[in-house]
Amino acid sequence: MDDKLIKRRRLTMSWNFEKEEQWLNDMSRDGLHFKKASTASSFFAKDESVRYTYRLDYQTGQTLGSSKFQEYIDLYKDAGWEYVSSYGSLWHYFRREWQPGEEPRLYTDRDSLIMLYKRLQGVMAVMMLVNLVIMLVNIVNLSNLFSERLWTLGVPLMVLYLFLFAVLGYGCWRMQKKVNGLKL
Repeated sequence: MDDKLIKRRRLTMSWNFEKEEQWLNDMSRDGLHFKKASTASSFFAKDESVRYTYRLDYQTGQTLGSSKFQEYIDLYKDAGWEYVSSYGSLWHYFRREWQPGEEPRLYTDRDSLIMLYKRLQGVMAVMMLVNLVIMLVNIVNLSNLFSERLWTLGVPLMVLYLFLFAVLGYGCWRMQKKVNGLKL
C-alpha cells in the first residue's frame, strides 16, 4: 500500500450523511480507503487488495482520548467495526471489511436511529437560534451603518443570514422527514 494520501474535495451536509457513507463505500470499491477528513476534503490511501463498508456516527460529548471515548470505540469494535477517524470530535468514521450482499449498519434498531436524527436536528435548531441572536445583535449594533450603507452592507448581510437560516431550516425539515418515516 502506498503511504501517500490522496485528497478528494467534497462538501456534505449533516442531513445527507448517508450519501457521504455511500461515497466512501464507492471510493473503497475503487481501491481508495478513507483515512481522515478535514473541512470539505477527505484523504484516502490506495489499496486495491481490500474493500470496506463505511459508516458514520454523530456523537456529542466524546472527547478524543478520554476513557469514555475509548469505551465508545470498544463498543463498536466488539460489534465488528474498526474505528478509522473523527472529524471535529462529533463525526466518527467506522469501517468493516465488505461482504457481498451484506449491508451492515451501526444502528440496528429504529429507536436508536430516531435518536440520532433528533440529535442532528437539535444541533441544527440550536445553530439557527444562536445565529438569530447574532443577527439581531448585529442589526442593533450596525443600525447606523445599515441606514448609511444599506446596499453595500445591510442587504448582503441579510441575504447571508437568510441563506444560513434556509440551509439550517432545510436540514431540520429533512431530519424530521427521516424521523417521521421511521415512525410509520
